[in-house]
Amino acid sequence: MSDAPDRAGAGGTTALTAAVCTHGRPEGMLRRALRSLTAQRPPVAEILVVDNAPADDRARRLLGAEFPSVRYLVEPVPGLDFARNRALRAAAQEVVAFLDDDAVADSGWAAAIRRAFDADERVGVCTGRVEALTLESEGQRLFEANGGFSRGLARIRLPDDARRPDARLHGRPAPLIAWAVSVGSGCSFAVRRPAALAVGGFDEALDLGAVLPGGGDHDMLWRVLGAGHAVVYEPGALAWHEHRREAGAVHEQLVGHQRALVAFLVKAALQSRGRTRREVAAFLAWRLAKPGARLVQRALGRDPLPAAVLARMWAHCWRGLVAYPAAQRVARERVAGAPRDGTPRDGAPRNGAPADGPRLNGARSDGTRGDGATRRAAEPAVRPAPARESR
Repeated sequence: MSDAPDRAGAGGTTALTAAVCTHGRPEGMLRRALRSLTAQRPPVAEILVVDNAPADDRARRLLGAEFPSVRYLVEPVPGLDFARNRALRAAAQEVVAFLDDDAVADSGWAAAIRRAFDADERVGVCTGRVEALTLESEGQRLFEANGGFSRGLARIRLPDDARRPDARLHGRPAPLIAWAVSVGSGCSFAVRRPAALAVGGFDEALDLGAVLPGGGDHDMLWRVLGAGHAVVYEPGALAWHEHRREAGAVHEQLVGHQRALVAFLVKAALQSRGRTRREVAAFLAWRLAKPGARLVQRALGRDPLPAAVLARMWAHCWRGLVAYPAAQRVARERVAGAPRDGTPRDGAPRNGAPADGPRLNGARSDGTRGDGATRRAAEPAVRPAPARESR
């Protein structure tokens, strides 16, 4: 296999930008992630680091000292999806593959992602297999016992596989929305850049930390599916994730993820129509009830989470019903309060807006934001396929 970078058109392969969004942990985790990306075979065409609301210049200094070929960008607005959109705007290649800063990519990770996009130009998102980096602590073992990030060894393609007459998810028939939230995570998540830009980028009201800790990956995947693209879970794109060590931290993470999932599902239901809306609403109802079902299983000794955590999870599911509008307000406030002095190294405006248009903000392809306001979206590289009314 050649070690030449995967430049566009070389050998008919799709060129790839590997992007790491990071905040406050350059020593150890970011260094480790970047070492795994610089060890890809063949090498990727471009590696980006987006430093999200940095309090100091440690990440910049790390790259200058140890990874001089890696591009360094600053996104001053706090929030993972602000950083992801910064990477989308800045990436030079057709596919942007996101790796969390607390993850490590196998040396064939990028090649497996490229193959998924090369195989079919309709693929808009590719998620990868994510295993536990270590299971040394109680918290790490608990996270895996609750399901972890791995989605198995079988390759999944949506919407095709969800529509097969014999399709089963966790042993039972399931609607497309259930498949969409079960085929990987943002820890290892690649998008075809024109498709992601065409649907408005990542929704910056999601993945805001404690305000709403998740949902951006599911939301992007669902909107790309709705625009007529395919989604592939590729188990050959292997990465390892360092789970949180303390059981208490894992409890908080799982509770927050449930609130964020429900918030995303509310948004998806409101923005869907016809049969799709009914399916999303039915799945949302199940997610609201599921922690109660798990409490019953816990009483029978069949659930790994403590009953108190499941009860909190249940309460936070219901809080998720009204969480999205509040998160939108927080996102707008963060944009308004972002520092405006100084310029990132690539010369982009300090507020993170693209030079030729407004911020991306999870807009639908018709230019309407999730909060109903209308604005002129950044000009997409390609037009999305017409959204399906039902599935």
